[in-house]
Amino acid sequence: MTPVQDMLPQGPATGHQPPLKLRSLAIADLGGLTGDLIGDDRTLWSRVLLATVRDRWLGRLLPGRQPAPLLLTARHNGMIQGLVMALADNRSGSCWSLHKLCLAEPLPRESRRTVALALVRHVIAVAPKARCWFARCWTTDSLRLPLLREAGFQPLLQQSIWRLDPAATTGWPRTATAPAGYRRLLWDRSQAPSLLHLDNATTPTQLRHLLESSSGDLRQATVGGVLLESHRGELAAALRFQRLHPQLPPRLSVVVHPGHEHLYGPPLQAELARLLDLAPRFGVRMNAKDWRLRCDQGQSRRQQWLAALGLDCLGDELLLARSIWRRQLHPAQSRVRHWLQEAPRQLAPRGGRPIPDMSSAHGSPWRQRRCCPHGCLALDPGTSP
Repeated sequence: MTPVQDMLPQGPATGHQPPLKLRSLAIADLGGLTGDLIGDDRTLWSRVLLATVRDRWLGRLLPGRQPAPLLLTARHNGMIQGLVMALADNRSGSCWSLHKLCLAEPLPRESRRTVALALVRHVIAVAPKARCWFARCWTTDSLRLPLLREAGFQPLLQQSIWRLDPAATTGWPRTATAPAGYRRLLWDRSQAPSLLHLDNATTPTQLRHLLESSSGDLRQATVGGVLLESHRGELAAALRFQRLHPQLPPRLSVVVHPGHEHLYGPPLQAELARLLDLAPRFGVRMNAKDWRLRCDQGQSRRQQWLAALGLDCLGDELLLARSIWRRQLHPAQSRVRHWLQEAPRQLAPRGGRPIPDMSSAHGSPWRQRRCCPHGCLALDPGTSP
């Protein structure tokens, strides 16, 4: 439990309120999750919490498993004022995402900001092995966007969000065969390396370096999908369902290789309809009110295709990132620098000339040694007079 200073309103009877307390969500706390805090997501939080308790025990027995989610609460006077859910983006645990940030509605705006900032900073501090953090926020969110910037997040990518109504796809055309020049494949776990190659080709360079995704990550996250393979044997498009966590609802993803964007149109629409028809086969329940598809800023052809399908644009979303490499690498660099400075001194004979400092920043220390009282420079080792 970590106390932090807060700015919550003071009561009329006392002039000082206890500090805000941050701690992990426990099973006993489920009864205190009110509707004004989590809305209709009580079942979701309960399932994720129970799975997290199980995964923590399994993680002690099987260290190679993906890190369990972090579920933290912010309390004031014993009442839960905020919740945060953080998920590991890869099995190594080097990248994490702020998946949900819930704040109690009755709180004043400044108090909600204080609670949210305390939660974000604390979950970043306690995440094991994290080198990079991601968060998503609507461009119009005047509360979360400033506090994420204050917590060190910077905008990395802007995307438009489009809503797909499953009921509207019943009239879409279906084709029995794949588009000309392509071969239709159903998702198989052995195709993870090819899917990783496709993802790397469609992901911005900076984001790709931060994610550090592996084929094992895609194999674990992908529930099912329809793939289009070109005549060269490489994946040209992937339409799939993916889960960030086994207890979270699946997400719809449509990825097209930049060299095959001519698939945007009726061919890709038919493959998307086929994917939705195969959802029960992949274990995906089609009781969702809508699916969400993302479009990066500048992808005009994809945006035109989404609009032509009749999807509704819900607005723009920012993907923000925060790197903490410097915080983790600095102690290791200090230890190496200290060793380079101290090791030669410990090996030097007592009373003799000191061994040159190997950590010198001015080139080889042998070049700076004087060989006589007149100040003549000594020759470099290995050079002839």
